[in-house]
Amino acid sequence: MSPRSKVRTDRPHRSEPPPEKGRTKTWSWLLRPWVVGVLGLSGIGVLFGPAVLARWPGLEQRPEYQVSWRSVHITQPPAWISGRLVHDVLHGRDFPEPLPLLDPELTRQMEEAFSSNPWVERVVSVQKSFPARIDIEITYRRPVAMVAIDSGEFPIDAHGVLLPLPQKVREEADKYPRIEGARSSPGLVGKPWGDPIVVHAADVAAALEPHWTKLKLTAIICPRTTPRVDSLDDGAFELRAVDGSRILWGHPPGSDHPGAVPTEQKIGRLLDYVEKLGPFGPEHGPHLIDLRPLGEISRKRLPAESPAGR
Repeated sequence: MSPRSKVRTDRPHRSEPPPEKGRTKTWSWLLRPWVVGVLGLSGIGVLFGPAVLARWPGLEQRPEYQVSWRSVHITQPPAWISGRLVHDVLHGRDFPEPLPLLDPELTRQMEEAFSSNPWVERVVSVQKSFPARIDIEITYRRPVAMVAIDSGEFPIDAHGVLLPLPQKVREEADKYPRIEGARSSPGLVGKPWGDPIVVHAADVAAALEPHWTKLKLTAIICPRTTPRVDSLDDGAFELRAVDGSRILWGHPPGSDHPGAVPTEQKIGRLLDYVEKLGPFGPEHGPHLIDLRPLGEISRKRLPAESPAGR
């Protein structure tokens, strides 16, 4: 064979990556969030599942599975609630930062933590997603009235739950119905007041809330007596208007007292009264208005020296 026809056998072979380096790249790819999700939802997970689970202790430490507090998103809070609600809840419960997204207890812990905040009426859902993020849907409590007792004024929600008193609520206290005549003290913030009279007053405030400003009402007066089946006066609430008018409201919404006029009917009577005779004010003077009769409401003038407003 001539020299030109010789086949060279000393040509260097192409270098192969070290086995360990190749395996590391493979695992890095397999442990990405979207790959883990696809594998878990497909038949391929049957083959790769055991191997992925074997790497699980390291998986939860990867940065892709860590959630910063800034990536915890909640339903937009109303204006009276601090914009630092997420930080306050997580800091108050000593949650780590970042949060371990793959922790199977994290969803429950988030729900419990936010449910404990006095402004939260209910945690509707907690959703974890990729890229690392947590979304929490919340129903918030809102103040509907201020309970005025000797030690101060305290906001409550529609269910009679005692609420915090942030600066914004304090500044706007005059726009809320003022509940007077309560003879009990508040309990813990975020818990029911504990007095059925206050809870019933909250029911009245919630029912009148859409019309409170238009009707120019200022206060809800708690009854001094307990309800009796044979009496319309015992256990009956009153309203007060800006001109000192007294409005005999009667029993609270949902009452099963015989002869009680439905709440919607009483509200309609008040709106009709204002529509026909004009809003409560000094030009009319104070009156005693009774919404409780099954027929038409009654109205009579009160003495001019009757105290007006608050």
